[in-house]
Amino acid sequence: MDTSLEHAHEHTHGLEPHVKAARARIGVLMLILSDLLSVLAIFAAGGYLSVLNTEGNFKIAGDFGPAFLPGLIIAIGILLSGVLYRVWERAQHTSGGLTFVFILSWILILAAGVGDTWIGATLRYGTPISAYESILLLIVWFSAVHLLLTAIIGLLLFGRILRGRLKIDDLAFVPQVTGYWWYYTVISALLMWVFAVFFH
Repeated sequence: MDTSLEHAHEHTHGLEPHVKAARARIGVLMLILSDLLSVLAIFAAGGYLSVLNTEGNFKIAGDFGPAFLPGLIIAIGILLSGVLYRVWERAQHTSGGLTFVFILSWILILAAGVGDTWIGATLRYGTPISAYESILLLIVWFSAVHLLLTAIIGLLLFGRILRGRLKIDDLAFVPQVTGYWWYYTVISALLMWVFAVFFH
């Protein structure tokens, strides 16, 4: 084996805890920034197409958005998930525990992802699909994928909780860094829901 690669591998695992934490924070924040640009691009495209409706075909007769009540229930679940995750995360800095709060937060984010998937699957638009319908489908599926991805990340985090790995000083930053993505997903999903509801 190449000794320089072996040395680099050993050096990476021998990093100080604060360096590992800083790298993890920067990595997640860069991911959030790049993803945020996608969210803003969706909003900008929808707004631009809506305003630049020169031929009156942006939203045609019969176009409809996602049902309001299921979307509201999902939005409340997403918001509660973020609040519960925050409660659990803060507990990790003090006494630890509150695993049931984390599990409830995870169940809510998973249910929201499944709910958004169901809404996306039930939006049976005819052909041709108008620009309005295209933007709504993009919003619903984009949000569903992010919620389900967060649920997968939560499942991986739950494995660390069960093995007691978060009590190790080197991994104390994991709940906070995961929280960055969790809160971002909650906020972006709620903004997308509001945009979908009031988007005309």
